[in-house]
Amino acid sequence: MEVAAALRETARLTVHPALDGLEMLAATYRDHAYALHTHPTYVFGVVTEGVERFRVGRTGNLAMPGSILVVNPEEPHDGEKGCDAGWSYRTCYPPVALMREIADDLGLPDVPLFRSAVLPAPDLAAAFAAAHATAAHGDGGPDDAESAMLTVLAAIVRRFGDRPAGRPADRSGASRRLALYDAAIADDLAASFPLSRLADVGGVNRFQVIRDFKRMAGMTPGQYVRDRRIRRACDLIGTGLPLAAIASEAGFADQSHLTRAFKTVKGVTPAAYRRAIVG
Repeated sequence: MEVAAALRETARLTVHPALDGLEMLAATYRDHAYALHTHPTYVFGVVTEGVERFRVGRTGNLAMPGSILVVNPEEPHDGEKGCDAGWSYRTCYPPVALMREIADDLGLPDVPLFRSAVLPAPDLAAAFAAAHATAAHGDGGPDDAESAMLTVLAAIVRRFGDRPAGRPADRSGASRRLALYDAAIADDLAASFPLSRLADVGGVNRFQVIRDFKRMAGMTPGQYVRDRRIRRACDLIGTGLPLAAIASEAGFADQSHLTRAFKTVKGVTPAAYRRAIVG
């Protein structure tokens, strides 16, 4: 699918106060590309123009207007243009607690998971885009915005939500070792983590470290470390610390390094993110 005219890049992040600070992004990207990353939240989005190409785990996807893209919590994913002109979309990042509230209301035994990353539902896509715009612009007041977003999220879960069979128990120790790697990384985000250091933490060789991260996290060790650093930066941005101090605390070389890495995951700069969540 091609779009006649190239799109001009814009990105606006807003926060929905009535839905526990639900983050919502309205963006147009032409050259921007998301690096492989994860969220502790769900991701729901609708492409309104152009095409987005994105990978969830090992599966490549194309999201076009009229479809809903969805990523489950902790699933590694990326994103880039799927046509020369780029893509415009609206996304939101519902926390697990909000999705659990929806699941409880629908009588589901647990929070939903989604087997497919692209849901063919033009009616729900249109409803999502409208609810997103209402919430982002404040049209109709906060009560209308809250109702519209909750209603469309519940409709998506009702039609597509699923609980796929759980993964077989990991008997190789990879899960246990990943917990050890994660703890070591979290304890010293500013440190360097060569494979040899992680191998010492897990009591294995460097090749096993690579296999552990690929199998359990869907990332390379370097991608995982960067992902955790950006998550830490997100947590700190709301505290009021200067961005330069946040960069150092989260393990980045300087503020410029933080800004470059942050935008490849969040789609906006740290300063724009702070304006959205702090006001």
